[in-house]
Amino acid sequence: MKRFFTILLCISLCMLLPLSCSKTETEGADLWTLSLSYDTDGNTLPTFSSEGGEIEKSVVINQGGVKRDLDWTVSVDNAPSWISVTKTSITRTFKGTYGGDDATVTFKALKINVSKNDTGLKRVAVIRFRVADGGTVSTLVNQSK
Repeated sequence: MKRFFTILLCISLCMLLPLSCSKTETEGADLWTLSLSYDTDGNTLPTFSSEGGEIEKSVVINQGGVKRDLDWTVSVDNAPSWISVTKTSITRTFKGTYGGDDATVTFKALKINVSKNDTGLKRVAVIRFRVADGGTVSTLVNQSK
């Protein structure tokens, strides 16, 4: 009888062991993941021509799907002289369906200035956004040769 209970205990432990080692999924989103998105005219930055130019894009940075529209600062890695970035804002007015329900909204935005490319080589810069907790997310800016 003692042997029967010992075998039964061993079988029970073997059945429960995989359950105790299974991966536990955390409820909700990853709080440390930053995501970057731009305004409605495309979720990417355009490739600049060799002539250079300037664009403004609204920027939204979310963290883990929980913290939305975080405040941010911006810089360019290694600070190349051919590109400059500044934080700015864009104000847009949206027309409502009914009279009087128009809305004016101000968005955080990024202004990128790229100078003329006389090098004959394609240029690439890394734009880095930093949020208050020190997290960063980056994107590339390309310029044709």
